[in-house]
Amino acid sequence: MEERKKLRYIFLIFAFLLVVGIVGYMILLKVNFVDALYMTVITISTVGFGEVAAMNSEAEIFSVILIFLGVGIVGYAFTTLVVFFVEGKMTDLWKGRKMDKKISALNDHYIICGSGELAEVIIQKLIEENLNFVVISSNREDLDEYSHENILVIEGCSTEEEILEKAGILKAKGLVAALDSEVDNIVTVLTARNLNDKIYIIANSMSKSGSEKLMKVGANKTLSAVEISGKRMAALLVKPSIISFLDVFTRVGDVELDLEEVTVFKDSYLENKNLMEAEIPKKTGLIVIAIKKIEDQKLLFNPPVNYTFQIGDVLIVLGREEQIEKLRHLGDEVRN
Repeated sequence: MEERKKLRYIFLIFAFLLVVGIVGYMILLKVNFVDALYMTVITISTVGFGEVAAMNSEAEIFSVILIFLGVGIVGYAFTTLVVFFVEGKMTDLWKGRKMDKKISALNDHYIICGSGELAEVIIQKLIEENLNFVVISSNREDLDEYSHENILVIEGCSTEEEILEKAGILKAKGLVAALDSEVDNIVTVLTARNLNDKIYIIANSMSKSGSEKLMKVGANKTLSAVEISGKRMAALLVKPSIISFLDVFTRVGDVELDLEEVTVFKDSYLENKNLMEAEIPKKTGLIVIAIKKIEDQKLLFNPPVNYTFQIGDVLIVLGREEQIEKLRHLGDEVRN
């Protein structure tokens, strides 16, 4: 953050001034380190205590220069610190350190690169899903808003390796490149992929050629917010009944249904059972929409009742959150 840089800059200037004063007095007055440090401090602070050795012309000129430098630096440091306290930036610095610790402790989290309406929609969804994530943004207004909402946020540009590493790219599970510039999205994806070859990356593209470039530099999936909105609007215009049905399909009364993934693990209830034997609709009330087969990673829509689940298969199911959790823990209920 800019405030940290200022404080670091002030500290470095003070340290440099002390070193110059100590070395200067040791050479000019032929005194030891402690006496030189004492002379430097009383000269910079202008307290007027007595000198430790007889002053010569060179030492007096050196002291005058040191006093002017000290007064200027002390004045700048004092003004900066007052501004920090008045504007509450010292609190922000403390919160920033606390936030950095939280980010460094994350594992299998998600990184959202960008700001604006698209990023806000993604952030809201991750909050609803209670998932761990970090936002990278250079927009000061977004930074203030996110920090006040206890959202983990890093100030900077996601095209830089240092910022991505600070966001925990090496331990992250997924990344979304939702920047306003397609070039920035491409550079972000390329940088992220070079740092972590296993992370799952989704990028927002503004054009067809941009989508192809994003895939080439390492994105797993690309989506165009403009294209999706355009197709949706056209479909509403041409086929309003079908789109209305789809809207109702995921909302029954006041109950919102979710499409969710459920993976078949070893020794789970679903292992080596077929769809009929599992009785998923009867036991949970869920509808199995499709199965992503582990053997070829292809989606099998409306799977047949005699399909036998394999370890690693992923079921795409439709239902309420509690029904999905019930399916995930069916094996535990049977064993108990």
